[in-house]
Amino acid sequence: MLTLEEELSSKPFEYVPIKVTSGILLHIGAGIYSSVAGAIKELVSNAFDADATRVVISTGCPEFESIQVTDNGTGMSVADFRKAMASIGTSLKRPLQSVKWTAKYNRPIIGMLGIGLMALTQICDEATIESTQEGKDTKFVAKLDFTQFRHRISQQRMAATLEILRDRAPERPLDESAEVDTETLAMLELARMAEERLAEEGIEDTEGEQLGYCVVYSNLPAVPEEHGTTITLTKLDPGVVTSLRDEGRAIDAMPQHIQSRGLTWQEFCQELRRFSWEELCERLRLRTGQLAFNALPQYHQFLWELAVMTPVEYFDRGPLLVKKDILVEKKRELERYRFSLLVDNQKLYKPILLPSGDVGKNESPEPELDYYLEPLERDDEVDGERLRYHGYVFWQRAQVEPSALRGLQIYIRDIGIGLYDQTLLNFSVINPSSRAGQMSGEIYVEEGLERALNVDRNSFRETDAHYVALQRHVFNVIGHRGEGIVGKSVDAYYKRKQRADQQAAKAHFEGLGLLVQQLSNEKLGLEVSDERSSEPCTIIGDRLLLYDKFPGWPRSSFKRQLAQRLLVAIEAAIAAKATSEEIRDLIKSILF
Repeated sequence: MLTLEEELSSKPFEYVPIKVTSGILLHIGAGIYSSVAGAIKELVSNAFDADATRVVISTGCPEFESIQVTDNGTGMSVADFRKAMASIGTSLKRPLQSVKWTAKYNRPIIGMLGIGLMALTQICDEATIESTQEGKDTKFVAKLDFTQFRHRISQQRMAATLEILRDRAPERPLDESAEVDTETLAMLELARMAEERLAEEGIEDTEGEQLGYCVVYSNLPAVPEEHGTTITLTKLDPGVVTSLRDEGRAIDAMPQHIQSRGLTWQEFCQELRRFSWEELCERLRLRTGQLAFNALPQYHQFLWELAVMTPVEYFDRGPLLVKKDILVEKKRELERYRFSLLVDNQKLYKPILLPSGDVGKNESPEPELDYYLEPLERDDEVDGERLRYHGYVFWQRAQVEPSALRGLQIYIRDIGIGLYDQTLLNFSVINPSSRAGQMSGEIYVEEGLERALNVDRNSFRETDAHYVALQRHVFNVIGHRGEGIVGKSVDAYYKRKQRADQQAAKAHFEGLGLLVQQLSNEKLGLEVSDERSSEPCTIIGDRLLLYDKFPGWPRSSFKRQLAQRLLVAIEAAIAAKATSEEIRDLIKSILF
């Protein structure tokens, strides 16, 4: 019997091309960036790649009518700009992966997918780009209009709707007088209206989609010393403005003491702007004034996200206040890059300060009791390519604050891939654990894992060999059922409990000693024995000997201590020849 391959080998065949409508690019582009900070991050990355030492962002807070991003990088030529406009989806920065480091500050070049410009289409309809190359006395100005891109998305959605209607709508009966049910009539009418609208729009698929158009003014006079690029975003998306202004946001989400003062979100935002960036991060770390991440105005959440995802420096005391040598080389590297980011005159640093919350309020938290740190490091070949990274996983005995720091932050070439993954690379999904919220960590990937990046540049393809290798390493470090960080956190719980029990017992016996001296009129002193005895206590000379190992004591700690207190008090009172009424009153005072 012939196999299928053998049977097909002698048969005629035809090639059928596999096509993707150009509209799919529009839908991909429309969903690349999930937040305003994610889109602005791309512009900051471009400035970093251009060896800028300073990026200044003006948001126009609190109105947010425009956003301007200015850098002092090497600038762009009008020729490079034209190439970029004609080749969205390729990269001019790292052609064939041959150039990986910037010329001046030897920074790792971030740009790879060449789709950073699509960030602009997510937040505005118009943009102006002004750029002067270093050493040149001319500049160019380009005015971009993305309304065509947004209109095309709407058209594509309409076309998809029509396709569904065509599939679902039954054919109209040939006999015009035949009765047609209401649902069928409605479906037919919708299909007719959609077809008419598409005909009016003149929609047709093309080989390439246009994001819009731009008008370029070349060879304008410029001051060579003022090199760099300024991008001004105007006609911001209404959703972006509404979000940044906190319009329509529930007042109940504010901290209680802010609600009680009757402040609006905008007034709360202005009040928080009086704090320095470090002061705000410290308040979040300790939840000062009930300040939690989810209770922040959207503007401050935007700042926080931007500070996490961009290659700015750490605070001098960050990221770990209890372990100064963690990421010390990475901190030096970021300092060597000489890169600063200012938003509305506020210089941003990575907002990572641990331990936090209840543990952060402890002036001297103890390792392996209050917190635990596990470094991460790997440098080997996985699936034929090098995978090199380093970082840490941090655990503390209380929930990490702010909540946005819970999980793992992964950086590729110093840029955050999305925000903290609170599932710990799916560990908390596979092994549900209440300790997931007590962990935080950072992983800097120096080589590898880029191939696992999804097109949104904020997530990973989880079947990629590099991602799987990293995931397994993280899982081994976190552990399960008595192993890794999870196991050590359980050990820490019992160690803390044992210490608390010992401290409580010490205070209890000290209190009993004072009680015995007081009730016996200084005739007796208390001595506690660990010897087993058939009697709970006895008096030998001037000592009242309490046998703590007496098997008759209650097992409950509270009842045990109460029983011991009653017994030694009665024995001491009897030794002092107290009356029965005095002893009765003594018992009442202890019990009630």
